[in-house]
Amino acid sequence: MVTFISGNLTTSDKLGVFGLLLALLPLSGAAAKMLKPSSEVDLVQTARELAEAVETSELAQRTRLLGGDNQPIDVAFTFRAAPSRVAVGAAPTGRLSEISGYYRRIQPRRLLITGAAGAGKTVLAVELMLGLLEKREADEPVPVRMALAGWDTTRPLDAWMTGELADTYQLSLTTARRLIDRRCVLPVLDGLDEMDAGVGDDEPCRAAEALAGLNRYQAGRQMAPVVVTCRATTYDALAARIRLLDAACIDVSSVTAGQAQNFVTARVFTPDDWQPVIDDARRHPQGAAAHVLSTPWLLTLAVTVYQAEGDPRELLGFTGPAALRSHLLDRFVPAAIELHKRAGNRTYRPEEVGRWLGLLARYLTDNARERRTKSGHLLSSTDLVLHRIWPLAGKRARAVDIAISSIPGLVILSWLVPVSIDEHAQIPASMVLALLTIGWICIAARIAWPAPKSISPGRLRTPEGRRAVAGPVAFGVSLALAVSLATVLPNLGPDYSLAYGTVSAMTLLFPIGLVGGFAFGLRRNLETTASSRGPNALVRADLRSGVLVGFSAAAASTLPLVINNSVTYHESPLSLSTLGVAVILTVISGSVLAVLCGLIWAGAWRRYFSTLLCTRGRLPWRLGRFLAWASDAGLLRIAGNAYQFRHHELQDHLADATARAAGLAAGGAPRSRA
Repeated sequence: MVTFISGNLTTSDKLGVFGLLLALLPLSGAAAKMLKPSSEVDLVQTARELAEAVETSELAQRTRLLGGDNQPIDVAFTFRAAPSRVAVGAAPTGRLSEISGYYRRIQPRRLLITGAAGAGKTVLAVELMLGLLEKREADEPVPVRMALAGWDTTRPLDAWMTGELADTYQLSLTTARRLIDRRCVLPVLDGLDEMDAGVGDDEPCRAAEALAGLNRYQAGRQMAPVVVTCRATTYDALAARIRLLDAACIDVSSVTAGQAQNFVTARVFTPDDWQPVIDDARRHPQGAAAHVLSTPWLLTLAVTVYQAEGDPRELLGFTGPAALRSHLLDRFVPAAIELHKRAGNRTYRPEEVGRWLGLLARYLTDNARERRTKSGHLLSSTDLVLHRIWPLAGKRARAVDIAISSIPGLVILSWLVPVSIDEHAQIPASMVLALLTIGWICIAARIAWPAPKSISPGRLRTPEGRRAVAGPVAFGVSLALAVSLATVLPNLGPDYSLAYGTVSAMTLLFPIGLVGGFAFGLRRNLETTASSRGPNALVRADLRSGVLVGFSAAAASTLPLVINNSVTYHESPLSLSTLGVAVILTVISGSVLAVLCGLIWAGAWRRYFSTLLCTRGRLPWRLGRFLAWASDAGLLRIAGNAYQFRHHELQDHLADATARAAGLAAGGAPRSRA
């Protein structure tokens, strides 16, 4: 602009530049319009794809909940009447096999599932979801299960559910929000009782706040559909202050002796060994044996323990339910490992598994007991998400993360300093890059909860995907042309015309604009949260995203150097071997740059890797593979993109055992159970 005003250009040059800038205006406007992704989403098609993803995920979850089998116990449930504000159409009784039809008959479709610990509330909720999905019409909402323990009740319910939907399934936040707002999603909220360590009369209670939020949720002419699970004792305590309005409350019944006998016959090789236990349960309904057979969880626990080793008749030697439960929980982990080993699967030593799971269980239980928060985020008491368990390692995890993210900047600075010393003209550019590097390090230090991302190149096959990339590419090329003009104008002269200078500069800058725009388009418009293929897919997809963006950035940086070397070879007596060496060095430096850029972008993977570095010796090096193994072995279960303990009682037992071991190792008294 200074050159333009100073008069160093001829009138024809000024007219040419002015005309070129006018010609760039519509191109820039079109690029800016294409930069913004289309907000139009086919909600019917999106809901159908979401239903397919949910059904696939919940079928696998159902198998895990049933201990690797596919035949659940057809437990009964009874309707619990309330004084007022109850859904109409609820039958007095029902069974698990009839749950979807039962739910369709109530109005409004708000259901509360209660029962004893281990009664099968989650299994009933999953069976309801699969039944609804099996006969789902196009205009019906998609049931999506979410763990209530992860809801920070200071946030609105719809905002939290939007984030959960976007995190778990391959949806943008905008699409997830529209699905929630249009009631295209049926929230199946699991574990109201797991939101607090205990429910007292005068203590702050997240579960009560959750019920208040559910009563306000989309309250129009009719309350929004919702399904909630909660322990009966917890809900009874909450009901003194607040209830779930306009809902049908059902209570899961105990397993009968006949149902237990059918279950044992179908699951064990020697059902006759269990006959004395079943007979004793029939004769003494309040005895210890009857207590074991009363819930699907305890029944599965006992069958797993004695299927691995021992005689189930030793259950008759216990007189108290508490001692019997503790006995089964103590033996459950080794038994599950043994059965998994017999099936020909990879295994770990029982003492390692107990130590690792105990540490994770204690971390989750302490989060609930102490209501821990970190950087404005409520720490979960049930979910193990690979890139979010870094508080387990303390502040060191973030410090290591900052150190790793600083490596690319330090490498760039180590290259800029010698260049600036040799060529003073490069000092301004070096200072800008140095400031950008320092800024990146500060940003990395401030990001407490990096979100994993997944680039979907397959979307390039769709018109929407191509439009999403076309805008940034056009913008990048336009920017390259503008920079070329800014470089050429001050150097115009008799031997250096505007056309020649622009073409020469664009030869180097065009690859940067093209590849850089393409990378930005992938990053901004084709990038989505990782799908529900499993919790481990989160960090893997984030790493792939970083590598793809890194190699795109490296290509944009090295292509001009390769072109420049090729031009130099034709214009100077540079030997072919020298040119080859220069190209090879350029490619190597580009690969290094790609890896460094990948480290910068893959924030969630980097945080997970930092956590592993800080927990060496306390957790396995390949934590994701271990947690997947524990899920296959029946010790953990998968909920969306998180691992959870098979049952909350197992988590509490392992946490208390770890706390007692830590207290004894320190020479003090064992910690008391909350």
